[in-house]
Amino acid sequence: MRKTRRTSRVGESVRDALVEVFRQELKDLSLGLTSITGVEVSPDLHFARVYISGLDEKETKDMVRELQQRRGFIRSQLGKRIRLRSTPELDFKFDETAMRAGRIEDLLADINKEPKSDD
Repeated sequence: MRKTRRTSRVGESVRDALVEVFRQELKDLSLGLTSITGVEVSPDLHFARVYISGLDEKETKDMVRELQQRRGFIRSQLGKRIRLRSTPELDFKFDETAMRAGRIEDLLADINKEPKSDD
């Protein structure tokens, strides 16, 4: 999705409103340390891809599946909190960025620990 100033602003508004929906309306879900890492909105503002991250990969993927199943309810709650002509369709995705960064850091730490051989 192409980023413009308008889609960035709308994405931030959607993110803020979703945080509020998660806190107030989804109390039965154990969101734990799950966080919304980003929201990409299509240029026509009809679709929003919401990236979800967490500490445990399996738990986070399960959470994303649960959010996908509840996206109709979440979208209706989102519509009550943001001022747009139409509320965007939501698509929740697992964000692997933090986990990839952690793996890279671990690999770099392992490389630095290896004894250096003098030839």
